[in-house]
Amino acid sequence: MRSVGYDLNTAVADIIDNSIAADARNIDIYYHDYGEEPFIAIIDDGNGMDRDTAIRAMQLAGNNTSAERSAQDLGRFGLGLKTASLSQGRSLTLASLQQGSMVAFQWDLDRLAQSKTWALAELSASEVVSSAPQKVQDALPTRHGTCVLWRNLDRLNSIFGKTVADLDKAMSDLADYLALVFHRYLHPYHDDPVTQIRIRINDAEVPRRDPFLVDNPAVQKAPPQLIEGTDAVLYGYTLPYQNRLTDEDRSLLGLAEERGKTLFDTQGFYIYRAYRLITWGGWYRMMARSEINKLCRVRIDIPNTLDAQWALDIKKSTATPPKLVRDSMRRFAKSLAKPSRRVQQFRGRKTNKDPHAQMWALIQDRNNEFRYEVNQDNPYIEAFAETLTGKQRLSFLRMLESLASTLPYDDMQARFAMDERVSMADALDERLRNNAKEFWEMNKILTHLTPDEFVQRYKDSEPFSLSRNAARILEEVTHG
Repeated sequence: MRSVGYDLNTAVADIIDNSIAADARNIDIYYHDYGEEPFIAIIDDGNGMDRDTAIRAMQLAGNNTSAERSAQDLGRFGLGLKTASLSQGRSLTLASLQQGSMVAFQWDLDRLAQSKTWALAELSASEVVSSAPQKVQDALPTRHGTCVLWRNLDRLNSIFGKTVADLDKAMSDLADYLALVFHRYLHPYHDDPVTQIRIRINDAEVPRRDPFLVDNPAVQKAPPQLIEGTDAVLYGYTLPYQNRLTDEDRSLLGLAEERGKTLFDTQGFYIYRAYRLITWGGWYRMMARSEINKLCRVRIDIPNTLDAQWALDIKKSTATPPKLVRDSMRRFAKSLAKPSRRVQQFRGRKTNKDPHAQMWALIQDRNNEFRYEVNQDNPYIEAFAETLTGKQRLSFLRMLESLASTLPYDDMQARFAMDERVSMADALDERLRNNAKEFWEMNKILTHLTPDEFVQRYKDSEPFSLSRNAARILEEVTHG
């Protein structure tokens, strides 16, 4: 039973499921400091349990999986409290209050091994309070709520180490995990019929997460689709290009350099059961993870009545969609993630929609090969070249060829794979203003464009088009 496969993250999340089912609004997680006996406690202000309910909660498989449950009941097998708790430590204490009256029970594996009987220990309120760590004593509910206390953390110590620093790192990872798994309870979407909760770890709020950036107007959203014959609903999201993600966006997405926290790693399906995230990332072998698809996410909402069809596991960390749902998922995902580039049939064909506006021209060769060349038709390049003598123009074109042939493709690919952003200079507008002044002076000598013609020629061409203020800058320069 201890080897079902829980880790710290899934074990704590399973306890929090029970808190949410008990209508808790505040859930606090505490763990030991230097000099204290190792412990982890999860304390909520939910409805609490009476004595009979608490005993059933401590029984193994105490619930009927086919029994009718409320829409927000996140449990299923009646095993989570025991298997999750004992997967991390050898002692589990449950203390619960209703109307200020406490009941408490304990499973201790060492005592069971010694007595050789399945005897559930019942504790008095005074025994719980006197034996609990000080932080737990201070946080125990006074009217209603439940405390789950883990001690003798043998499994936890063997994985993360025995020092408090090791546990600090584990708890930091736990905060990130809980922030994502329960993000729709911590910060519900406008149409989510759930009550908002708070989760804190040693009094610090878990960070805010949103894998879809639903409040970002740059996110492309596909119309929701009900899977016929089920109560499952599909929602599609395409995130903004990574260089357009703000620091706040990256924080909401939980992006980090380590593997598993990049845009590439987190693309795919996000399956929610009763608004709680079960599994995420990957396409269930319906299509491959790729750089082209890395901005695509598909959210799937399923009710808890579909647990059997989705083969939900005890830990509630994996789910397998049934055949009927898989077919709909495949069609929906492929329609969302169609490649944006056009197929090229001829060697050396330029693929830019506007071949004159861009500073760089994409050249698509055969055998799925490509390269970039400086676009000599760009008005900025063209106007500069017109100021050169024949010999200077030849040298200039050779320099452009050298620049194109030495583009650091491999380095750029590695940096984009780690979701690094291209740095745009803070002084971009001022630099463009200086460029505009130089070109306006050359225009007076060479091309003699009117101010309005000058603005129209350059405002949609790089480098001026890189600024949102291009038209205004050009108008200010040309109109004095």
